[in-house]
Amino acid sequence: MSLDGIRVFYIEDDLKNRTIVQTILEASGCVLDYEQWGFPEITLRKLIRFRPQIILLDLMFAHQTTGYDVFKAIRRHPQFQHIPIIAVSAADASIEIPKTRAHGFNGFISKPLDIRLFPKQIEKVLEGETI
Repeated sequence: MSLDGIRVFYIEDDLKNRTIVQTILEASGCVLDYEQWGFPEITLRKLIRFRPQIILLDLMFAHQTTGYDVFKAIRRHPQFQHIPIIAVSAADASIEIPKTRAHGFNGFISKPLDIRLFPKQIEKVLEGETI
């Protein structure tokens, strides 16, 4: 599978992390948009306009909203109930992987990202696998 033209929406409040993901995914042919703060109402408006094929979601934000809060808000919207959502986080994977699976995420990718593996992980989720 190629990532050429795949529409990826990334919800991340850290500019450095956003830049790394943007660089990797644009080099793989993806079309990328992002939301930096993760407030559910703002994020939903941007998602509706962008129409992503996959969503990458940080779990920790600088304010009181969590990635889990954003995930729930996205899933409540009928247009996004079946769009794959992957947690991309520096949080302890041994704690967060079971939590993300219980919430219904399609995968968990640990930061720092493996530059070679990251696009392949996105492809796997787009092909229906859980990572």
